[in-house]
Amino acid sequence: MPKLIINKLGPVETCELECSQFMNFTGFQASGKSTIAKAIYYFRTIKDDIIELAKSQALDATPVYGAKSTLSIEHGITLRKALENYLREKFLRTFGSSWGMPNDMYMEYHFTKTCYVKISLENDSRYSTPNYIWITMSNELIRFLKANNHTLSVTPLGISEEDLRIFKKNLYEIFEDSCSVVYIPAGRSMITLLSQQLSYIYATMDDMQKRSLDTCTKDYLERILRLKPEFSEGLQGLAYSSGRSGLSPRLVAQALDLTQKILRGTYRYSNGEEQIVLEDGKYVKINFSSSGQQECVWILNLLFYYLVQQKEILFIIEEPESHLFPESQKYITELIALVNNCGHSIVLTTHSPYVLGTLNNLLYAKTISPQARKEANKIIRESLWLDYNAFDSWFVKNGTIENCMDADIHMIQNEKIDEISKVINEDFERLLELQTTNEESVVF
Repeated sequence: MPKLIINKLGPVETCELECSQFMNFTGFQASGKSTIAKAIYYFRTIKDDIIELAKSQALDATPVYGAKSTLSIEHGITLRKALENYLREKFLRTFGSSWGMPNDMYMEYHFTKTCYVKISLENDSRYSTPNYIWITMSNELIRFLKANNHTLSVTPLGISEEDLRIFKKNLYEIFEDSCSVVYIPAGRSMITLLSQQLSYIYATMDDMQKRSLDTCTKDYLERILRLKPEFSEGLQGLAYSSGRSGLSPRLVAQALDLTQKILRGTYRYSNGEEQIVLEDGKYVKINFSSSGQQECVWILNLLFYYLVQQKEILFIIEEPESHLFPESQKYITELIALVNNCGHSIVLTTHSPYVLGTLNNLLYAKTISPQARKEANKIIRESLWLDYNAFDSWFVKNGTIENCMDADIHMIQNEKIDEISKVINEDFERLLELQTTNEESVVF
């Protein structure tokens, strides 16, 4: 199982965890949940970085009109050196300047027993900047980069598809990972609010301004700009295309139903504007919709889009509950569980006891005895049940993480869900006791 290790990065003092198919992080604000999520994103997208750098290297050697890669590369540089340079830049754009970080900061990700990448800092006069970002890679990965330096051939139409297919196959075998990563950050409503102006704003930004965006936000922004036209017929149009993908119509219908319950309408991209279509056929422009709709619409769109595409995805979703009524928080958690059970992986950060409570119900449903499963399915559909063995929940606090799964009952510990409720109830009981005591003193 892949393993993430972090030491003194941002608010996270120490963290070591094995990465399961569904990971949930909860805890106080500024405790480090997003830092851990971004670290997972940073490492899990390295294989995609290698692919784009290899394509850039090939096109740099043999330019083809109209063909380009998403990453630029220094002329004549080796693939290994290009990756090291890019990972330094990517670190700075994901976590900020290394100057203020402790010298013993490091983070590493073990994809397999023989494949890992480690990021650390070097404070040495040989380097032009303090806290120079140092990249360490496993021998297996280094051998791959050397063996595949300038390995992609170029045709008049661009990169050879057969070469690229073989390159990806060999790379995925080393990482034992073929997942694409979709990061959905917090603070989504502002991007949604500026939806009509977004394409213009982004098009007028130069490369330096685009690089000033953090990697996760830039990836999210470019993804929604790229995918908007896919929703010209709404989610129903995407659902129709799923008939050719082999995905069960029952699962598609269930996902559509949950999406409509959460959004209280359906999404459509029409005539260059984003719309929420209501039950009566009327629509509201997305920038005039509710804050809850603005926050959740692209979570729903991305989950549904990749569900029907049936391409294996790791979704990293920050605070899906934002601005949603508790009932809608339940539904969006169930939709995430449905997507997870269709072969996708999930990393979830949340503050919400309603999200945690829903996850617990889905975990508990899976433990129901076989004799009662038919009745349990009437309460919670079996397609939503979560497998304890593929699920982990972590509480992030005071720079460390604590596994908050109860091994005996195979659920999230209730005290973690209700931790703040206890404080609120204690305050109420003290006030009630004070009021009672005061009334008694007045009587006598």
